[in-house]
Amino acid sequence: MKDLKPILKTLWKSKTGPILLIIQIAVAFTILINVGYMAVHKWHEINKPSGLNEERLFTFMANLPVEPDNYKAQLEQDFADILELSSVENVIATNSIPLTSWGLGLALNKTESDESYITYAGVYSMTDGFIDTLGLEVVMGRKFDHAEMLLSSTDYTVQSSTVMVTQAVAKKISPEDWTLTVGKTIYINSRPYQIIGIVDELIATWPTWWGNERSVIYPVYTLTSESKFMVKAREGQLKQAMEDVQALLMRQPGRIIDDYQTFAHTREQGYKPMVSSLAILIAVTIGLIVITMLGTFGQARFAILRRKRQIGTRRALGASKWQIVRYYVLENIVITTLGILFGVVCAILLNVKLMEFFDLLSVPSEYFLFGALAVLVAGQLAVIPPALGAANIPPASATRSI
Repeated sequence: MKDLKPILKTLWKSKTGPILLIIQIAVAFTILINVGYMAVHKWHEINKPSGLNEERLFTFMANLPVEPDNYKAQLEQDFADILELSSVENVIATNSIPLTSWGLGLALNKTESDESYITYAGVYSMTDGFIDTLGLEVVMGRKFDHAEMLLSSTDYTVQSSTVMVTQAVAKKISPEDWTLTVGKTIYINSRPYQIIGIVDELIATWPTWWGNERSVIYPVYTLTSESKFMVKAREGQLKQAMEDVQALLMRQPGRIIDDYQTFAHTREQGYKPMVSSLAILIAVTIGLIVITMLGTFGQARFAILRRKRQIGTRRALGASKWQIVRYYVLENIVITTLGILFGVVCAILLNVKLMEFFDLLSVPSEYFLFGALAVLVAGQLAVIPPALGAANIPPASATRSI
């Protein structure tokens, strides 16, 4: 470490270049830490479990080509016909399909007053059999009884008094112990509902909503001229089930089917904007590292050109090539470390603002450690080529300008 004192003296004597590089490293580190954290956070969002048996589900929208008075009979007949297919295990109708960006969300309250707000959640109303069809796991309480599963006309005269919620909602209602949520009463639109059961996971309809793990399920499905179907195929028969159901329904005159696709495709389309954003964040991160490396390379190259005679003198006095390389490697470590220390402060300040705007958590300490290592390694990779060039400067160069 005997080179440390001469390095600090040299940097202080010609401080404009090093200071600019320190600022560049600090800015790059600040953005790298926060962008990297946002990229990882977004990756987790994209890969968040839906709670559904995705590989066996497909969905579609279909009209009920009958008069409103016959909606119930037609829907029940559609269910009966579909369940007769050997490739189908179960089928339901739902007001919304997860991850399609179209659905209903409502506020949950402790009392009738809006001031007793608990949280906001996506709302599903489904027909009987949704637990099995979707592959949901009831982790506490019970599922709806068959008698509780009702069909309602659009005048909403039929309403439920019970609901099921996801575990994420239960943790909002009873943060001290979510298992105590079963049996509690919540208010939605000033109407009381008793929670009878908790499912592990059921993702809401909005892929980009940061709270999309919060869902509430009603046992009442409202009949309309158009229904959204979710069908569970038998193991290994997804493609066959899709063909069979479509052929079956299209036999009826006036039938219109739309958005016919596997749930895997629905998920892919739902998260497509977030995947694009993730790709941009990754590109920005890589770009920052490359720019920092170029800045380090340029600064080291410029320093070597300015000190060519000095390097030649050191070589003439017996300095080995390794000593020359070590000098510039250590100089880079000093500059990079100062930039990282300055960047840590800036990164924390930026993260505080991002927490306010995007409801993010604070950046974990390990991100600072890995970020510092990445910047240090990038700096070393950038400085080694010019350092090796400096080591090859001949001792005779010290006398060429005399």
